[in-house]
Amino acid sequence: MNTTTEVADELTQPLDFEDPRQDDLELLEEFDRNNAKHAGAYSVEFIHKKVIIAGAYHKNITCILKLDSQTLIGFKSTVKAIAQSGSRGPLTLRSNIGTLEKALRDVPTKKFTPTTFQNLIKNKSNSVANILRLLFNIWYRLGYPGMTSETIDAVNSLKRPSSRPRARITSDDPTEGWYTSQEYDDLIDAYWMDYESGRVGLRDTTALLLNGQYGRRGIQLATLKVCDFHCEDETDGISGKRVSFPGAKDRQAEEWFRGSKFETHPMGDDLWDLCQLQIKDTISNHERFFQCELTPFERNQLPFFQKDPKKLVSLKNNRSQLFSDNSYSTSPLHLRPGGMAIILSNNKGTPVISQRTGQPVRQFAYRMRYTRARQLARLGVPRVTLQYWLGQEFENSLEHYYNDPAEDARLLNDEMQIILGPLAQAFSGSIRDKESDAIRGNDPSSRVELDGRHSVGSCGEHGFCSASVPIPCYRCSKFEPWVDAPHDEVLIRLIERQEEENNINLPSKARRMLVPLQLDKDIAAVKLVIKLCDARKQELNKQESNKQGNDELKEDLTNKRPGSPEQSSRKKHPVAERE
Repeated sequence: MNTTTEVADELTQPLDFEDPRQDDLELLEEFDRNNAKHAGAYSVEFIHKKVIIAGAYHKNITCILKLDSQTLIGFKSTVKAIAQSGSRGPLTLRSNIGTLEKALRDVPTKKFTPTTFQNLIKNKSNSVANILRLLFNIWYRLGYPGMTSETIDAVNSLKRPSSRPRARITSDDPTEGWYTSQEYDDLIDAYWMDYESGRVGLRDTTALLLNGQYGRRGIQLATLKVCDFHCEDETDGISGKRVSFPGAKDRQAEEWFRGSKFETHPMGDDLWDLCQLQIKDTISNHERFFQCELTPFERNQLPFFQKDPKKLVSLKNNRSQLFSDNSYSTSPLHLRPGGMAIILSNNKGTPVISQRTGQPVRQFAYRMRYTRARQLARLGVPRVTLQYWLGQEFENSLEHYYNDPAEDARLLNDEMQIILGPLAQAFSGSIRDKESDAIRGNDPSSRVELDGRHSVGSCGEHGFCSASVPIPCYRCSKFEPWVDAPHDEVLIRLIERQEEENNINLPSKARRMLVPLQLDKDIAAVKLVIKLCDARKQELNKQESNKQGNDELKEDLTNKRPGSPEQSSRKKHPVAERE
């Protein structure tokens, strides 16, 4: 009993209370707030007059910092909550903060009220007003100070109409939609030529050719690392030389930087060799910058596309802790998407002239993506295959690539060409047995001649046209070809002319920049005339044979008529014998 009493007394005695450690307090705070890290979360730091998003994207917030203390606390808390939830990407958040900063620069404000918000969006575009409205609604729903119910009611009452998004995929604008086959081929040729001539460097050429081959987004190219290029074993069932692009717009990504699923594609020898040169170059540049030789693992973590040396120096000065930890795998070393967009605009390259506009082709990353996807769709691949190649989670935009009226018209034309070809003005004139049968058969000036020596038909039109005879005549409704004319000579000339045209190449070009002359319809017209003339010849021969047969029959019938001298002599002969 005594032992039990002593234990009970010990348990009921008060414990000496000590303040918990700071680490424990932070753990308790996180536990109480239930601030579990969401997929796609990233860091936000407010340092001096800047906000640093995801450790890579800086934005000056001088005007935002002039808000009163409570409103500023609410703004910072809202920004951190958005980053923690991953509901907005780092670039989108930076853009939204920049929009608010510019609005406050134009209209300085201490706090947000119905009146100040109305002044804030005055003379602003619908896009700016809607960006601020969405940001303030998130702020209000999170319950942070600085955004009252009266203010948010005013914000929502001043809602502007949303601008209709531009459908570049289906746009008929030749400056922003997909490239034509001719434009695409000329661009690829120009990329290689500019690299060989030294006009464009290795890094930019590699980016342009990767974009031209795979049509990836700019951010996917910017976040490539050396370790993303493989030639051994296999990745996702693909073996041999290959590249694995970091995904983008993956809602299930655990990290915003290279956290999405990778998209692996095989690679040809020429492009692979160029990428190997770029890998050697980026390793050499980074080792020179860090002034040390990196291990194989560290080399694999380096960006595939290095930043310009001046920007690396500036980055090192501002983020010395990053480099003291030898963290070569973080995002600050990589090109920003904006920098990659400048590279893919190819401002340094040789201008490629569009046959549609007569102006230099406007280049940016998404045009190549639209083009390559449309090329695959035109090959007839299923939608699920195109979705896999594009690395998209949903099929909502795939229909645009298959909604291709021009390609549908081409396929329909190919299918109906055999049936409707002869009717499509291949030949619409009239066959004449001889010159005298033509409308102007008695007029020597109506003759259509080949080389001024061989006449092939007559022109039924009074006067002269601007066509260079006799080729266009075969597709003219006024042309009257003669049956016995040497149309075969015209056909031989046309075929030889087409072969010469197809074999002409400009210097240093894989294909002609101008579309070759097409004589297909003229050749078809002449062939049809030859076929019709042959049929007419057979008909005339048959008529001639029938005529000769009829003449012989008439002669026989004439010889057999009663009263003819021969018949009379035959009748009298027996009588004479009897006499």
